Amino acid sequence: RARGRRREGTRLPARDGLPPAGPWAAAEPLLRGIFEISKRSCDVVLSARRLRWSPILPESPTGGTGMVLRAQEEIIEMKDVFSVKLKRRRFVGQKKGGTLLGITIFKCLHKEENKLTDCAIHLNNLSEDHCHSWFRHLKDILNVTEYEGHALSVLKECELQAFDGVVCVGGDGSVSEVAHGLLLKAQIDAGKDTDYIPTPVKAPVPLGVIPAGETKRYCYIL
Repeated sequence: RARGRRREGTRLPARDGLPPAGPWAAAEPLLRGIFEISKRSCDVVLSARRLRWSPILPESPTGGTGMVLRAQEEIIEMKDVFSVKLKRRRFVGQKKGGTLLGITIFKCLHKEENKLTDCAIHLNNLSEDHCHSWFRHLKDILNVTEYEGHALSVLKECELQAFDGVVCVGGDGSVSEVAHGLLLKAQIDAGKDTDYIPTPVKAPVPLGVIPAGETKRYCYIL
């Protein structure tokens, strides 16, 4: 997955299925639904910037006007999320298919100083339509690449000057494609012929790499 961080005060063109950029749009709810989180039924709301949820509390059986305890809301900033996957139950040796259980979101946590660790948040729901709809929106927000050449096409359309940098989480193939995409976009913006580039223009933003694929030799060399 290739991930960019936008500079403050800049606006980017809206992608299909997402609202226009801007502080007012980033907080606008994209989806709202019910998932089981940590064995509790929760009201979950997704926006472009964050995912938040709170437990659904039952009404008082007496209907009285006694004390009401409000459930504490929990929040995940989408900038801290680095991966999302469909959660399935599979038999031993089964590599594809399986019973859909929900969605798993992987989030970065600060461990100590400049070290990071990760945690997984499980959003459980047995509805295929419900989970696939949420999964599509989450992937759109995170810019998860889905096929060879996807990162290249995304970078060619980006205004790189609007970002502080690009971070690629993946293996050798993904990192190579993102590095190629950054250089190719720089040549296009400079008006150079991309078929033959004896002295390429330097990409305007730095590339960060988090090796996370099956092969990581090129990642570490780069």
